[in-house]
Amino acid sequence: MSSKVQLFRTKPYIILCYEALFRQLKPQYRKNQILLNEYYNHQAGFQGEKYSDYTVSIFPHKDAYIYQGIRLKNGPYFFQIDTLIVAKTFILILEIKHWKSEIEYDSNTHQTTQNSDDKRKAFRSPILQANNQKMQLTSWLQKRHFPNLPIETIAILSNPATILTYKGESEEFHHKFIHLDHLPAILEQHYANYTRPYLDHGSMNKLNNALLKNHTPHKPDLIKQFGITNDHLIKGIECNDCSYSPLIYKKRKWYCSNCDKFSETAHVQKILDYFLLINPMITNKACRELLLVESPRVVYRLLNSMNLRYTGNNSARKYFAPRLDEYPQDYTLPSKSKSVFSSLF
Repeated sequence: MSSKVQLFRTKPYIILCYEALFRQLKPQYRKNQILLNEYYNHQAGFQGEKYSDYTVSIFPHKDAYIYQGIRLKNGPYFFQIDTLIVAKTFILILEIKHWKSEIEYDSNTHQTTQNSDDKRKAFRSPILQANNQKMQLTSWLQKRHFPNLPIETIAILSNPATILTYKGESEEFHHKFIHLDHLPAILEQHYANYTRPYLDHGSMNKLNNALLKNHTPHKPDLIKQFGITNDHLIKGIECNDCSYSPLIYKKRKWYCSNCDKFSETAHVQKILDYFLLINPMITNKACRELLLVESPRVVYRLLNSMNLRYTGNNSARKYFAPRLDEYPQDYTLPSKSKSVFSSLF
């Protein structure tokens, strides 16, 4: 067995939900700076994690499973690990940061400071974050009677343009908080240091199954978090070409009376956004209200065209949201020519 990614990184719910929210908000509410800052921060973090995925993937791991963005429950609380590498001889936790400008880490106080544009900002120590994840994972493994494997942690700075400096007396932390480019050398060192196999093929499979079965992605409720009401949201489907709403369904197509454009699939994004923002389940009646379509038969056909999982029959049928990894990764935000996102890309 060579290295194998068991859990692939896709857009997390937090980013999918923000993108759905910006699509469904009326245009005048899309410039809310609080929403924008939150979205930018999550998007930057996700990009940093994707950069690290490439570096991890090209390293010649031996007999290892890799989990990207795994989230587990330990007791009443959840903990999430950006990247988890499980080898037969050790486990490695990667805590990934995509900070910019200049970062200073004080090994005596664990103070992590960003210096940018003559402003100083303090962050939580990524080393202590990784250590906390180590404690949580150790407890999680012990409760399931897995062997007591050595667990190492590394905090990664994924932005190559960021300057990282260390302050304090301990040089140990120079290997605990590193630039992404230094990761292959640290990985090689860990593989050289840990040679005793704690897991055989059977126990590796057992642990893999337990990790995948217990992985629980976090899905935020942005509607509740930001106090958003129906008055803030677009009614019906917005035209992707001119931003007019609502589109009208006729002759099995969605028609925009403002720009005369047609779409056969405009309902798909609207329903997926409903799953992300409102409810992970939808009925025919709720879908008719969402799409502003009166005919139950038309909505039945539209819902069934999406191949969603469902239970029940006829009017009692309930359709369920896709899994996280089944959501489209390339859905667009509102038209760049009319939105605040033109500066993001």
